[in-house]
Amino acid sequence: MSQPPLSRWWFAAGIALAVALAGWFEWRQDWATPRKPSADSALKTDAASQKPAPRRAPRAPAARRLVAEPQPSREVAPPAKEDRLSKLLRRRLDRAGAVPNEALLKFKSPEAMREFLNRADRSKLTVLGRLDGLRAVRVRYDQLDQLRAAIEGDADIYEDIDANFVVKTPDWPDPESRPAGSGTASFNGDGFLHAIGATGDCSAWGAGVTVAVLDTGVENHPTFSDGQITHMDLVNDGQPFDGHGTAMASLIAGGDEQAPGVAPATHILDVRVADSQGVSSSFKLAEGIIRAADAGAQVINISLASYGDATVVRDAVAYALSKGAVIVAAAGNDQTANQLAFPAAISSVISVGGVDAHYQQAYFSNSGAGLDVTAPAVGILSAYGANSIVLGDGTSQAAAIASGVLAAGLSTGSTTTAAAADWLKQNALPLNLPPERGGAGMTQVKLP
Repeated sequence: MSQPPLSRWWFAAGIALAVALAGWFEWRQDWATPRKPSADSALKTDAASQKPAPRRAPRAPAARRLVAEPQPSREVAPPAKEDRLSKLLRRRLDRAGAVPNEALLKFKSPEAMREFLNRADRSKLTVLGRLDGLRAVRVRYDQLDQLRAAIEGDADIYEDIDANFVVKTPDWPDPESRPAGSGTASFNGDGFLHAIGATGDCSAWGAGVTVAVLDTGVENHPTFSDGQITHMDLVNDGQPFDGHGTAMASLIAGGDEQAPGVAPATHILDVRVADSQGVSSSFKLAEGIIRAADAGAQVINISLASYGDATVVRDAVAYALSKGAVIVAAAGNDQTANQLAFPAAISSVISVGGVDAHYQQAYFSNSGAGLDVTAPAVGILSAYGANSIVLGDGTSQAAAIASGVLAAGLSTGSTTTAAAADWLKQNALPLNLPPERGGAGMTQVKLP
């Protein structure tokens, strides 16, 4: 049954009055409660009174949102991408075996090279050396960007930009750690001479022939006669010589019965390119090759090794060949099956591997396509340092013995430098080895 209109009006008015009274009561309570000062006012009061500000209570955590608001990124911006020139330089210079922070610059013309050298002081590069005949400059930089800045805009004046690789004397195998089996039979000191046919009176072998020994320097050991050695030091570090260079020279031209060489009458041009630790570089080796060729060396012996193929070394080899020299180099002592060390790996260089007294590949000798010949390399007697005599293993010794054989052949008119490689191969003793391990065979002295 419906209510009268007046009753409904009084009911609505009562509800409104109740709501108003509740709001007034809440406002009254809030007004009566003292208010805390704001943060700003508290800071001002404390500053004025020189009292420390009271510790503020931590804020209550905000309600977790179902969808996070986007926040400013705190990630470090990625580095700018390298441009094409920077990538090219890094690819060419940051290579295994390279001397850190060095570059070899080859110029298209002598004029371009001179122009670069004239403004080199204004760049942040340090010029460490130059080879005018090869239009090559060795530089050092602290940051790759310095090199990039120096060549940017003039890239067309460069024929090549290359790494400067570490070149060093091969590690001498430790006789105490020889493996069992083939490749370890010793030549027992001077037995290598009989094995290559260097018997009888060979005192005049090598007369009139100059063999350059690019190595750690040759000392005046008693196995050499007075005036037999001409010294040329390209390192000039004032440090004692490593004995490796003396050993190589004695195997070529030693005259002492305790440290005999293949061709005792040979004149030795000692070109020191490696320091007291036996370490050199592609640039220094190239410089030594050029200096040896300019000095008239007919044979250049390199018992040093690198696995970096530097253009400057190839250019120096080509220069020496044009001057009438022949270059002999060690294959390497790393037991590498498919790689000759450089410069032996260059096709125009006579590469020499090692064999033992049973004519098996020496246990340490590198192998590879293009190996020309082998020579005795296990249990080889040689001079060492100023007064010592040592028994050693290595393709270094094999290369030096082959250089001595060439000196004998050249002095007797049996061959010429132009025909030297073919002469060695044709007269080599055939071995029961594949060509990449034994070349054409073990080198022999065959004279008229």
